[in-house]
Amino acid sequence: MKKNEIFRKIRQEIISGKWHEGDKLPTEFEYTEIFQVSRDTIRAAFKQLEDAGYIERVKSKGTFVHLPEVDENNRIISILVPCDNYLRYVEIHFQQLLFDLIAEAAKVGWGVVPVIFSKTNSNEDIWWENLAKFNRNSRIVVNHTWYAPYFKTLAGLGARVAFICNDAPVPDEWKSYTSQWINFIEEDTSAARQSVQYLAGCGCRKIALAMLDLKRARNPLLSGFSDECSRLGLQSFTLDLKEESDQSRLVADFYRKKQFDGLLVHLPEDHLPFRCSFREALGLPPDLPVVSVPVHNSTFYSDPKENLVSVKYRSRTMAHDIVKYLIDPQYRPQVLRYGTGLCLPGETWEE
Repeated sequence: MKKNEIFRKIRQEIISGKWHEGDKLPTEFEYTEIFQVSRDTIRAAFKQLEDAGYIERVKSKGTFVHLPEVDENNRIISILVPCDNYLRYVEIHFQQLLFDLIAEAAKVGWGVVPVIFSKTNSNEDIWWENLAKFNRNSRIVVNHTWYAPYFKTLAGLGARVAFICNDAPVPDEWKSYTSQWINFIEEDTSAARQSVQYLAGCGCRKIALAMLDLKRARNPLLSGFSDECSRLGLQSFTLDLKEESDQSRLVADFYRKKQFDGLLVHLPEDHLPFRCSFREALGLPPDLPVVSVPVHNSTFYSDPKENLVSVKYRSRTMAHDIVKYLIDPQYRPQVLRYGTGLCLPGETWEE
């Protein structure tokens, strides 16, 4: 079945952007040297590519890339997800966005379909065959920068892309791609500033930030937290929770050492024991003011007795705008910004 392997190899090169519409491919003879197979095998692979709509063979001129015809009636918005297990353990923020996208698309007669990006949950191991359906008429939602190795290819397709990211600076090498898309920016920096201001209003003067991967590059929560604490003349402390399972012990030890009087926390709260309150789980006093950026849904945030303040994102508004701009016949790259809000204990979050 060597012809099938060659068919998949050349098709992947086309899909990944090595070859573009109208490019002339190597000759059959050149491919026999590249793949070390017979000319009949190359011809059979070319026949498969031609039948699938990836090439056009012109007599006496050669073989040219010809991407499959675009289905103008396709009413599907695709949302990339890292792997097949992602939707089982997805953070509540993405989960809410997905549900809101489905609801908003349904209102205008469109559907939303998750598309798996990698079989192995590695953004260096792209599942090209699963992405082969995309073309210049595709509407695609890219959630944050996990998919960066695919940016060049995606931009080369000329697809309509809703790129959701936070307000950290985009690396220079991505700007030529992301500038072709509609950028939906969630202002994490303002979320951190709002949280610090709330805690300061509670009388806190020594405030801590505890979160996963604190020191990762381009961390707007950290920059907003540090800048606002400095502006208000507050002491600030930071704790990187990384991927350690016993995060409650880390926070408890950190509190004993620093004795902070307010906390902004971003951790997978489903790792904490539910037999006690949120503050007890983290080894904190019951009256310590806490603002949380939830990772997963849990009973801590549905129980008003926990007295937690939560950062909330405007996912419904963003979902409405994503659908509106992606299906608009006049697709225009632009930047849209979405501020966050704080949901106080006993309140219902309204966008």
